[in-house]
Amino acid sequence: MKISIYIAISSNGFISNSRNVPDWLSPEYGQEFYSICKEYKAVIMGKTTYNILAPNYLPLTTEGTTVVLTTDRQAKSENSTVVFTQNNATEIVQMLTDKGHEEAVIIGGAMTISEFINAKLADDIYLIIEPTLFGSGLELLKNVEFEMKLKLLDLKKLNENTIQIHYEIIK
Repeated sequence: MKISIYIAISSNGFISNSRNVPDWLSPEYGQEFYSICKEYKAVIMGKTTYNILAPNYLPLTTEGTTVVLTTDRQAKSENSTVVFTQNNATEIVQMLTDKGHEEAVIIGGAMTISEFINAKLADDIYLIIEPTLFGSGLELLKNVEFEMKLKLLDLKKLNENTIQIHYEIIK
């Protein structure tokens, strides 16, 4: 299964500001975000990301599978595409494969991305660099102790100030 990461970062490398409010993201990021989610039809995210998006901004509402990593055993959603799980990355890939998915996109956050990076299951990463600087915030990776090489696949200007860089993760 192909696993992609699609994540916006500030110009100094944070995926969220200290307020945890996504008001710094461009409309073009939002368009690309929804586009890749609709294309892949399988989305993986952490509970914090889910809480920011649900219920009005979930990218998949009528088809596909939205997997939410959480430790909250009581978590529930009114949306039938949403599956809450405490499974690890390998088990999630198996679950999605069993549902017929051939690719999935991770849209946040740091713990979820790090889980798949540490399991060496992520194949590529889209970094959308927004023109903002944060004094503090959430870093892209947590508890990742090794280095990875990346191969540039594409560079795209989304608007006058926002760029999307697509890398293959060299395994």
